[in-house]
Amino acid sequence: MSVTPLRGGPAREAELLGVVLDVLRETGYDRLTIDAVAARAKAGKHTVYRRWPSKAELVVAAFVNAVSDRPVVPDTGELRGDLLALMESLVGELARLGEVIAGLIGEILHNADLARAVQQNYVASRRRLTLEVFERAWARGELSRSADTDLLWQVGPAVLFFRALVSGEPVDHELARRLVDHIVLPIALGRR
Repeated sequence: MSVTPLRGGPAREAELLGVVLDVLRETGYDRLTIDAVAARAKAGKHTVYRRWPSKAELVVAAFVNAVSDRPVVPDTGELRGDLLALMESLVGELARLGEVIAGLIGEILHNADLARAVQQNYVASRRRLTLEVFERAWARGELSRSADTDLLWQVGPAVLFFRALVSGEPVDHELARRLVDHIVLPIALGRR
């Protein structure tokens, strides 16, 4: 199946996908409609449907577009600095996309395409970044090979996402520092 490009090219497509996120923030997934997106984006409803035949496909495209600028792997020369850079990057992403992710959480459980898009385009790339940081720490001798990095990479993001999406507590750079210094680093280095 060929993809119908939008008149106006990639810039117009990115603009329209940004509108999808705005509407999603305001309405949540259930109440988002292609009509509302088309009206807000000043696009024809049929144009949007030709490019994205369903609401799910439109939302998946918008999410993938929003997370396509993957953070670079930090290389400060030390595990603590790299972990701080990763956590601060996540804090920034939550500030930018937290409401969008919150609006998609329930739908991810019922929509395999959306779940796959989130896994492939967001979770997997953030996992790779963190595991690369741990690999470099192993190479520098900062980290024991017995550290369970496959589980450990999830600890910081889990706390950040819980606070941002569930408890409503502040998510800021101070929290990122506390997570690294009091939880992730001590566990990674085998300290109590």
